[in-house]
Amino acid sequence: MAPEPLKRLTDAQVVALRCKGDAWPRSLLAATPIPDTWMGLVVRADGRRRFVPAGEDPRVERDDTLVLVRNRAITVPLALDDAPPADDHAVQASVELLVRWPARDDDLAALHTSLLGESELTLDRLAEAVANAGAPAALRAFIREKSTRQLVDDDQRDALLERLRAELQEFLFSAGLLLERLGTVAFTSRTLAEQDALQRDATRRMKALEARGVVERAALAVTQRRLSDLSTILAKLKAAAASDGSVQWHQLLPTLTPGERGRLLENLWRLTPDREVAQAIVVLTSQASAWLDPARPDTIAHRFDLPPELGGLRSVTYDAGHGWLLIGAATGVWAVSAADRTIARCYTVRDAGKPTTGFNSAVIAGDRLVATHSQLGCWSWPLEKPDAAEALLRPDNGVPKTVRAATVTADGHVLFGADDEVHVLAPDGQRRHTLPIGRGSVHGIAVLDRTVYVTTSDGLVVEDCWDTPNVWQVLHRRAEPIESVHARRWDDLVELVIPARADGVLGIYGDEGLVARLLTATTPIRRAWACDDTLVGLSENRDRLVVSNANLPERTGVDVPVARLLGRSIQDACIVTARAEEPRPPVRADGSGEGGTT
Repeated sequence: MAPEPLKRLTDAQVVALRCKGDAWPRSLLAATPIPDTWMGLVVRADGRRRFVPAGEDPRVERDDTLVLVRNRAITVPLALDDAPPADDHAVQASVELLVRWPARDDDLAALHTSLLGESELTLDRLAEAVANAGAPAALRAFIREKSTRQLVDDDQRDALLERLRAELQEFLFSAGLLLERLGTVAFTSRTLAEQDALQRDATRRMKALEARGVVERAALAVTQRRLSDLSTILAKLKAAAASDGSVQWHQLLPTLTPGERGRLLENLWRLTPDREVAQAIVVLTSQASAWLDPARPDTIAHRFDLPPELGGLRSVTYDAGHGWLLIGAATGVWAVSAADRTIARCYTVRDAGKPTTGFNSAVIAGDRLVATHSQLGCWSWPLEKPDAAEALLRPDNGVPKTVRAATVTADGHVLFGADDEVHVLAPDGQRRHTLPIGRGSVHGIAVLDRTVYVTTSDGLVVEDCWDTPNVWQVLHRRAEPIESVHARRWDDLVELVIPARADGVLGIYGDEGLVARLLTATTPIRRAWACDDTLVGLSENRDRLVVSNANLPERTGVDVPVARLLGRSIQDACIVTARAEEPRPPVRADGSGEGGTT
């Protein structure tokens, strides 16, 4: 006895089938019941009928006909593309009709008569029969009576079910079918979606403009309050200086109260004339550099990748005299033109091996490049001979442990830190003398004329004369290491810019014995850079920069999530500066400039 009917019942595409009684599997010892998800109708040769539910033996004779039908709801898809509604937007419709045959012999007999022209009925043939009965036309007529917005936004399930039942009534009756309910009912319109997207974009832009207007008005109000607060202080200074045009800061500041002096110093860098202004902020990761526009620091204006031949990148310094970015890598230093971001030189240490760190600072002194590396020491190259590396200091058995913070003086001397000492090199590269500090290793060095300012791992800011050293004077103390220092000067007033972790960025005025907060940040700051119009801080976790421009009304900077934008933590940063009177080159959409410094 052939088991073919039972095999066909396992096909998910089969909805109903018909077979002769002698094709149904039978045995002398056991019955073959109808499977659980099916039901049957036995039609005798004389026309009599008998319904057989799931789980029962149909007990068919050889001359009988057995009709088998699924006893659960069957999904019939119905779809239309670009159907015209009552308005101008074409609609795409996707509907699922859930139909079933009731468990009655009359309905199964109707199926046998109308749809089982062949031995089986598949889902495709059932969907074709529903379509031929007028379902697409009924759906199209329903869409034509509604607006696109009604179809897309409102629930049309009940109304559409009623329409389809009415339009398909004759077919459903003749096939013994019951349209039980609707499954998925989805109406979409590409043109309406595009229109909505345009409207949302326009609304978003309007809100952004309104918000920007609010921020700008608030910024203007804050600026006006700040200037109003300073007006009395400035009036005092003007009155004190009226009798003598050559009077300097140390003569003017005593005319103010301590509170007035603090408020003046906090805002001094916004009030004094700019000499060196920021053209770009360059951020370095171990594999790439990003160029930020100081006016829009929260977006990357340009990204520049270097070849991997010198190893991972570690530091970046801007040399205004040559217009170069000096980028320290594991085994050498890249000199990159700041005008067009092309590689100008590649200074290498041939026998460097595979260090785990990199050159942490680099400067140009006269016709030589000098760079420091905690593992390799201090090295020098003639500018025109990048392969002629000369070791000025090499660690011996790990001593010194740290070599960093190379700085050049106005007359070409080079100062750098080695553990807790400052080494002074003559312009020809010969060691001149050493300045021991003995209060923690050197982290940062800044030079103004004959004075050297140093920050240490013990949280000190100290000063001495590098030319004829005497005794280190302590200018400021903190509980944590101070990783960098930058010196700015207006006439005789010297300001040291230092990072202060949770306190943001501070200004130290040693001659006046004052400390002022220059920048407030939402994250602790571990390093800081400054020029006349811009302050930049590096977060404790090296994941973001905090940028403040003199045109911003408050001391809170803009957070720039560089690590998220570049996918790596920040190694170093620097400010590319230019004389204040020089025009700033335009920046194209891709971040490239038209000549000048980026």
